[in-house]
Amino acid sequence: MAVRNAYVLSTVIPTQVKGGRVIAISGNFETLAADDLGSKYRLCRLPANAVPLQLEINQDGIAGFTEIDIGLYDTLEQGGAVKDIDCFSDGVDQSAGYALGSELNGLSAVAIASLGQQVYQFAGDSAPTPNGEYDLVMTCVSEVSAAGTVAFRGLFAISS
Repeated sequence: MAVRNAYVLSTVIPTQVKGGRVIAISGNFETLAADDLGSKYRLCRLPANAVPLQLEINQDGIAGFTEIDIGLYDTLEQGGAVKDIDCFSDGVDQSAGYALGSELNGLSAVAIASLGQQVYQFAGDSAPTPNGEYDLVMTCVSEVSAAGTVAFRGLFAISS
């Protein structure tokens, strides 16, 4: 049996070998009782080389918020088209309230083998988009029937 002496991570990108600068993004928005299915809540822009570390969702109880996807879209300047609607969270029932301390994991659809991948890889691209950014989008696959507040906090690593 051979002695191993190598970086053991599946992909050797700078944030995995030497670490990276962490950016934090936090915000909130209001749903409306009239938000139809297919509503897209663009949460923020992410650099194509960002590595998702954590995405937490807190919110009021919101009737009808029963099937939510979190994924990536082109930025509006690039046409705003979907890249992968549910690469981070797929069909999650978010109608119950999630107080601080009982956050919902916004990365629940990420496979263990995909941890450490960069945003452009989650978007299904072999290289970053021309502008090097994607929109992080929460898409409502169900019809909202009550107003409420949704808050999110995300941590992402960027190669130095």
